[in-house]
Amino acid sequence: MKIKKVKSTTKKSKKPIKTKKKQLSTITTDEFFNQSFEDEAINNGQDENMDDDDARSSESDMDPVEHKKSLMKLKHTDPEFYSYLKQNDNNLLEFNISDDDNDDDDNENLSLESHTRHIPDEHLEIASDESDYEADEDSGKDRRKITLQLLKNWQEEIQKDKSLKTIKCAVEAFHAALQTVSGSADQESLEYKVEGGAVFNGVVQLCILHLPDAMKRYLKLSPDTQFQVHKAKRFGKVKTVLKSYLTDLIKILQNVTSTNILTVLLKHLHQMLPYTTAFSSLTKPLLKILLKLWSSGEETVRVVSFLSILRIATSNRESVLETLLKTMYVKYVENSKFVSFNTLPGINFMRHSLVEIYLLDNNLAYNHAFLYIRQLAIHLRNAMTLKKKEHFQAVYNWQYINSLRFWTELINLSSSDSMLRSLLYPLVQIITGTIKVIPTTQYYPLRFHCLQMLIDISRETDVFIPVLPFLLEILNSYDFNKKHKAVSMKPVPFICILRVSKSQLQENGFKDNVLEAIYKLTLESAAKDSHKVYFPDLYIPCIIQLKGFLKKCHIANYSRKIKQLLDKIEENRKYIETERSKTVLDLKNLPEIKNWENKIKTQGTSIAKFYESWVKIHQSQKLKLLTKNEEIAEYTLPTLKKLKKRTTTEENAESSEESDFELRIKSSDQPETEKPPKPKKKKKRSKVIKKTNDIVLPKENTDIVQDINSDDWD
Repeated sequence: MKIKKVKSTTKKSKKPIKTKKKQLSTITTDEFFNQSFEDEAINNGQDENMDDDDARSSESDMDPVEHKKSLMKLKHTDPEFYSYLKQNDNNLLEFNISDDDNDDDDNENLSLESHTRHIPDEHLEIASDESDYEADEDSGKDRRKITLQLLKNWQEEIQKDKSLKTIKCAVEAFHAALQTVSGSADQESLEYKVEGGAVFNGVVQLCILHLPDAMKRYLKLSPDTQFQVHKAKRFGKVKTVLKSYLTDLIKILQNVTSTNILTVLLKHLHQMLPYTTAFSSLTKPLLKILLKLWSSGEETVRVVSFLSILRIATSNRESVLETLLKTMYVKYVENSKFVSFNTLPGINFMRHSLVEIYLLDNNLAYNHAFLYIRQLAIHLRNAMTLKKKEHFQAVYNWQYINSLRFWTELINLSSSDSMLRSLLYPLVQIITGTIKVIPTTQYYPLRFHCLQMLIDISRETDVFIPVLPFLLEILNSYDFNKKHKAVSMKPVPFICILRVSKSQLQENGFKDNVLEAIYKLTLESAAKDSHKVYFPDLYIPCIIQLKGFLKKCHIANYSRKIKQLLDKIEENRKYIETERSKTVLDLKNLPEIKNWENKIKTQGTSIAKFYESWVKIHQSQKLKLLTKNEEIAEYTLPTLKKLKKRTTTEENAESSEESDFELRIKSSDQPETEKPPKPKKKKKRSKVIKKTNDIVLPKENTDIVQDINSDDWD
C-alpha cells in the first residue's frame, strides 16, 4: 500500500476525526495482525524513531469503505463501545465517504477499481450485517456437537420410536464420526460434529446395538420376510439412509485392523446383510472385503467373514455364486503355497469352507471342477513326458497337493447321484500318477499324503482303490537296518513337508516317521476293508510281505510294530473266513453280498475296534504337535554342565575324576538304572562324548515311535 501524505485543505476539522476513525479501524479489524507486526518492530528497535504524525499519516490511508463496514460491525462485536461513540462522537460513525480526499484523482480511480460493489446506505448495511450474523448462528445450530447425553437420549428414543427421525440422526452421526476419523475435507457440510474418542465409540455402539432392530420395527419385517426388504412398503423412505449407512460400514471395514473390532463389525454386518440385497452396487465391494478377510484374517475374523459370504451366496445365488466359486478357489490356492504348523489350520478351514460353497450348486461346481482337474492333469502329463525340472516343480509343490486334497474332499462329500462323482476316476488317476513321477526316498512324505487321499476316497465312495502296493513297496526297497549317521534333534513330522533333505535321510527320526506312516496307513486301510467279503484274499500278499520284513528287520521297535499289525490282520482274516464259511454266497448276487457285509460291519470287527481306539491317541498327539511347536519330539539333547572348582583336598580324594566337566544325559525313555559311563581317563574323553551322543533306546516294552507318531494327511 502506498503511503501518502495528508494534504492540508480546508477540511482540517475533519482530519482529526478521520485519524480517530482510522485508529479505531486498525484495532477492531486486522488489523490485529498489522498491530502485532508493529509491536514486533517496536520490540526489535526498528520503529523507535518513528514520529506520531507519520504513524497517523500511514493510518489515514485505509480504505473508507472497509472502515465504514468495520464501524458497522462494531455495533455487534462491542455494543457498549458503539453506544459510547454514538453519544459522544456521532460524526465518527456517520461520516460521508465522499468527504475523503477528492483532490487526488489517481487515488479515486484506484478506489473505484478495487471496490466495484454497490455501497448501500447505513440502514441497509446494518440490516445486512445482522442477517449475516444470524446466518452464522443458524449454521452453528445446524452442525450440532454430539454429546454423551444426546447419545443417551437417542438410545432411549430409537428403542421406542417407530418413526424414521432417530434412525436418520444415528446414521448421520455415524457418517460424521467416520468422516472425522478419516480426516475428510468436506467436514463443514456434515450435520453433526463428533469430537473425542468416547463420543465416537458411543456413536458406533449406538448403531451396532440398536440400528438393526430399529430398521426391522420401522419396515415391519418378520423372520419370513427379512430377505425381501425391497418389498416392504416403507422401504422407499429409508432407502437413501440405508444405502448411506451400508456404504460407511463398508468403508470402516476397509480401514480397521484390530481383530476384536473387526469381529464386532462383521457380526453387525451379518445382521445387516438382508438390506444389501436391495443395492446391487454394494455387493461387489462388500464381497471383495469379505474374501480378503476370509483368506488372510485371524481365526475368528475368517469364520465370521465366511458366514457373511455364505449368506450372500445363498440369497444372490444366480448373480454371485459363479464368481465366488472361481475367486475363492484362486484365493485358496494362493494361500496354500506354504504349509507350516501356523498356516495349516487356516488352510484346512479355507478348504472346508470352500467345499461348502461348491456344494450349493452341484451342476455349476461340476463345470469348475472339470476345468481345474483337467488343468492338474495337464501339469502331470508335462512332468511325466517332458521330464524337466520346471515341470516336476509344477507338480511336486504344496499348491498342487492341496488342490488335489480339495477336489478329493469335494467329491467325497457330494451325493452319489451328483455329476461330481463322474470326476472320481480321473482324480484317482492323477493322484496315483503323482506318486509315480519321482518314486524316490526323498519324496516319501508326498507319497504318504497322496495315499491318504486315496484311502479317504475309497472309504467315502465305497470304491476299491489299490493302496497296499505303494506302502509295501517301501518295506521292500528301503533298508531299515541301516545304521543312522545322526540323531534327530527335533524329528520333523510329515504333516507339513513333501520332501526331506539328504541330511534328514541320515537321521533316525526319518526312519521312525516312515515306519509310523506305513503302520498307520496299512492299519487304516485294513480297518476300512475289514468287513468286506474279499478281505482274506486281498490281504494275502500283505501278510506275506509283512512276514518277510520281520525276518529281515533287526530293530526291536520296528519289528514289534509290524508284528502287532500282522497279528491284527491275521485275526481279522480268520474271522472273515469263518463267517464266510457259515453261509453260501452267490458272487453274482451283489445285494446279498452287500447285506452280508453290512451285517459284519454292524457287529464290528476286532481290527476296526482297535483302529478306533488307536486313532484317538493319534489325533491327540497330532493336536499336540499343531499347538505346541516347540515340543515336537521328546528327544532330549546331551547337555554340558560345568562343575564347581574343586579344592586340592577333593582332588586328592577323587583322583579318578580329573575332568571339570561332566556329560549328563536326561532322557525320559531311559531307565533310571542305566547311567552313561564315566570317563576314566582324560585322553579318551572325546571318544566317550561321541559314543554318548547316540541316545540309548530302552530294551523294555516301551515304544518311543508311538510317542512321535505325527503323520497327518488332513
